[in-house]
Amino acid sequence: MSSAAPESPVPLLAVVYDRAWVDPPLQSIVAASKGLCDILWVLPFDRRDSRTALRLLRASEEADWDVIDASRMSLDDVVRQIVARNVSGITCLADSTIVWTAEVAGALHLPFHSREVAARLTDKLEQRTALAASGMPTPAFWNADDLADEALFTEGTRAISFPVVVKPRRGSSSRDTERVESSKELETTLKRCEPGRMLVEGFIPDPTTPCMQVGNAPYVSVELLVSDGVTSVLGVTGKPPLAAPFRETGDYFPAETTPHNRLEFTSAAIDAVSALGIRAGVLHVEIKCTDDGPVVIEVNGRPGGGRIRDFIERAHGIDPIRLAFRIALGEQIVYQAFPEMNEVLFLFSVQPDARLRAITAIDGFDDLLQIEGVEVVERGGVSVGDAYSWRDGTMSSVAEVSGVAPDHETARRIRAEVLATIRIEGTT
Repeated sequence: MSSAAPESPVPLLAVVYDRAWVDPPLQSIVAASKGLCDILWVLPFDRRDSRTALRLLRASEEADWDVIDASRMSLDDVVRQIVARNVSGITCLADSTIVWTAEVAGALHLPFHSREVAARLTDKLEQRTALAASGMPTPAFWNADDLADEALFTEGTRAISFPVVVKPRRGSSSRDTERVESSKELETTLKRCEPGRMLVEGFIPDPTTPCMQVGNAPYVSVELLVSDGVTSVLGVTGKPPLAAPFRETGDYFPAETTPHNRLEFTSAAIDAVSALGIRAGVLHVEIKCTDDGPVVIEVNGRPGGGRIRDFIERAHGIDPIRLAFRIALGEQIVYQAFPEMNEVLFLFSVQPDARLRAITAIDGFDDLLQIEGVEVVERGGVSVGDAYSWRDGTMSSVAEVSGVAPDHETARRIRAEVLATIRIEGTT
């Protein structure tokens, strides 16, 4: 009697992990790996909270994961450690780890973004330069350092049309992103800027003829999969109006737009992928509509945050994190068009007034689940008693409310009810 053949071991994937508030939840990462690969956790930065979180998760899952604390290792030592474990691929899921992962992947000769592409994905100045060089429409832009000198500032501002946007070259969630209306205001703002950190770019004008339905911001995000240079569109996500100055207030999936505008958005996103030289990955590309056509706001070299990953999985049965793992393991994946959705998935981030400096009361939170269509209510990054600043960006919400509606009109009504239900008080 012959014995059954032993099961083939699953491949080992190195996952470079930063920390909870920039990476997807650890449980989501683990769930995405089930039946596909084992995880080798690689920690590039000295984060006590990350080490503790992994220990707790390992205990709860009763899993024997391997962890490399690379925070005090040289690149050569990291490479030797990973080689010794015979990994089949490497990837990361946060902006903060893309450049580091590209360095390691290059040394290991494993597929990932090249060092040049990683720089374009994480430095908005490098990205704007590459997009402009490819002939894509971009706003005028300047390295803030080039405007710091008084003589250069005087010369440079002659070419600047206001308003402009001052934003970090590296970062996410609209942190420290502000609109500047005049030369004098810009001069004051630049004096506060840390050298090497900030970018100045022209404000991308709103369209005079709306490209989206009333109640939507004039921009979307396009969720993409790139596999061996072939791009698939996973979805187009709409946005409620921004909170001042540029804080996001949620998502609608799918976006409420026309087939023509959707095609324009997705075409611009695919052109940006080509312009930046991206060959593989799961991407989140923000596009704004203007009277002259779509303009890329930014390309992010990782899956969309918030609930966007959940939306794609619920709508299409596809986990974007698992897609990223499959791409890192060398699989080639292409999707054609997905069926039209018959519902609207939503996330509403309730943001405090930008004038507040401390939060003294939040009322109505417990009533949010009574609103029809609301499925999940979570506390945001700011609670009663916390200091507050709009400079913390989108992550400074007081509540995250998600659910489903039969159509966009109903989703907008739910949003209005959410905003009427929760009340925020604070000091200015």
